[in-house]
Amino acid sequence: MIVMPSNSTGWFWHALSRETGRLGHLYSPGAQRGPWPWFPFALDNGAFSAWTEKTNFFDEEKWAIIERRWHQLIVWTQVKPQKPLWAIVPDVPGNAERTLERWEQYVGQLGDIPPALAVQDGMTPATVRALRVQPAVIAVGGTKKWKWETVSTWAREFPRVHLLRCCSPERLYELEELGVESCDGTGWARGDRKQTRGLENFVRIHAKPVDFPLWPHNCRQPRKSERGPLGEQQESFA
Repeated sequence: MIVMPSNSTGWFWHALSRETGRLGHLYSPGAQRGPWPWFPFALDNGAFSAWTEKTNFFDEEKWAIIERRWHQLIVWTQVKPQKPLWAIVPDVPGNAERTLERWEQYVGQLGDIPPALAVQDGMTPATVRALRVQPAVIAVGGTKKWKWETVSTWAREFPRVHLLRCCSPERLYELEELGVESCDGTGWARGDRKQTRGLENFVRIHAKPVDFPLWPHNCRQPRKSERGPLGEQQESFA
């Protein structure tokens, strides 16, 4: 299983990824960088930041702003030699009906990027199989309780499954055992050493090192003056 500590590209993560081959990235709209060959990456859609789980409220005005950045993210991938593993089609977290409506609306806008469906509370494998366009990947989302109660079912029914929002070291072993392909989380790099150490232990135990040359890739974060119109790092070999 690949763990994606979302948007984390400091030296620690570069080193750990090259040593273990078990890390990747889930880039949010506006946070794309690189890419680097030792970091397989996928694309988020940013919809989660417009959702309040406690009240199950989705802010459409906020989404309208995020949507423009999402389109820029898709364009960004088109000019890069390294392509994303998949992209999560825009969804409405916590709302199965509206997520299915948005699947039909947006899935055709990904071009040749494999589409991932963010399944929500109430969806079943039968719901997914009834779709006109089938997802390449199931991204298990929805509320926290539902997500963990159903991930084993999704992993059993579909060959490629990603679990959204996981920052528990103990859970990583469970997901690996289930055959989940990948998971992501924003909490791995927020200063909790127990979490970070737990993730490091997991990827080292399951290490499959990759051998990529450092040149001509640049691990340093781009300065604002070095960023292109879509927020990406400009290539520099000076």
